[in-house]
Amino acid sequence: MALHDGAAARRFPGPDFYAVLEWIHDALNPETYVEIGVLNGDSLRLAQPPTIAVGIDPNAVWEGVRIFRLSSSEFFAHHDLRKVLGGRSVDFALVDGLHVFEQAIDDLFNLERYAGPGTVIALHDTMPLDRETSARNRRTEFYTGDVWKVLPFLRSYRPDLEMITVATAPTGLTLIRHCDCERDNTSILERIAEFAGLDFDYFERHCTEFLALMPNERSVVQAFCQYTPVQSIVRSGAVIPSR
Repeated sequence: MALHDGAAARRFPGPDFYAVLEWIHDALNPETYVEIGVLNGDSLRLAQPPTIAVGIDPNAVWEGVRIFRLSSSEFFAHHDLRKVLGGRSVDFALVDGLHVFEQAIDDLFNLERYAGPGTVIALHDTMPLDRETSARNRRTEFYTGDVWKVLPFLRSYRPDLEMITVATAPTGLTLIRHCDCERDNTSILERIAEFAGLDFDYFERHCTEFLALMPNERSVVQAFCQYTPVQSIVRSGAVIPSR
């Protein structure tokens, strides 16, 4: 674990993803926040009152806010998130649960059903460290799984979504906006198999085509949250950090 943590810190200098999440909270001042994948609550505790915060995680060990100890699939099958949020839409959400491509897509689309006009969804672990830690079957403590495949999938079948990826430790954070709560994603979910089989070589060859990588800077993150046009946010020379 320490070896991978050190490699991630060298690859992504600057504030880690907890700091980036805090920047987002500051920019959005969300009425509601939903987190899939809570565990010890390190990220969920960044949501401060009066924000209504909800966590979804069958293995959560934190008691700070309302926690549903269910898998995300079970939660969305049995609960109306809008009712859980007191009739409100989701202002900000983090997807950091089961680190499998198909589940991350399912979580994202389930959250989209409850989105409002200014919703921002953050997807963690979209810049895998190496082949070993991004395998579909977990073999390491430090682990991203194949969540990164969500990005080429969305670029292909949901070009209406606007996305940037912030180069922050340990493994990047992708921000998504322009969600459509009325969108029916049923037909494109049938195309998931086209992407499930992609390997780490594909990521290394094509990541610059789908990451929309941005510097790890507060101004960039907050501009995106304030719906500044992406072309106005893009910085020249942004590249994948070296390993």
